[in-house]
Amino acid sequence: MKIIYSLNRWLGYLSVTVMGLMMLLTVADVSGRYFFNSPITGATEISRLMMVLIVFPALGWAALGRTHVKVDILVSRLPQKVQAIVNAVTLLIALGTYSLITWRSFLEAAVVNRKTSLLALPFTPFYWLMSVGFAIFCLAIVVLIIENMVKVVKK
Repeated sequence: MKIIYSLNRWLGYLSVTVMGLMMLLTVADVSGRYFFNSPITGATEISRLMMVLIVFPALGWAALGRTHVKVDILVSRLPQKVQAIVNAVTLLIALGTYSLITWRSFLEAAVVNRKTSLLALPFTPFYWLMSVGFAIFCLAIVVLIIENMVKVVKK
């Protein structure tokens, strides 16, 4: 489980780095457009593709950091063991859902054959990155399920 935590932390750092680069690209594009009347060609397309590098690698990092949106008005009032059981069941449902999404995204990545309109950059590597991000997210959910089950059996 330590490996999954480390992997997700580094993927999170990758996402944050890409977000910083996207900010710099956007500032340069807007500055070039308004001050020099010369925007960066394809900056919007590059920013759209960078979003894949921001969102999908960070899914597992957010899950393991427990930073996803969670409504626990009722569950927080229950005993710790019951909370762990409810969380484990909820995570099992999430795992089933995201496993299906992961499987379908891998199938889609295998057949996609499109390119961006201006720069003609292929979408295929970004589909694969999305699929791998979902798969790592599923591993993070498995880790969370195990942690909750340990809480249930622990005295």
